[in-house]
Amino acid sequence: MSMQTAAAQLTKTTKVLHYQWDRASEHWDDPVSRRIEEQHIKPLLEMVHSAISAMETMSEAINRSRYECS
Repeated sequence: MSMQTAAAQLTKTTKVLHYQWDRASEHWDDPVSRRIEEQHIKPLLEMVHSAISAMETMSEAINRSRYECS
């Protein structure tokens, strides 16, 4: 699996998580749900965003290396 493919899958899965959380939040809005969002959902989404950025950077470096080595 290429780095680009992995990043695309992670992006897609993150969108699904975000969509499902939004749907759950429509019916579940209390202190517990807000705590879960603050302590788990938001930090997870931030980490995933950082991981995707790193994967894109790595993909660019790999592609540049392949070009320069050919």
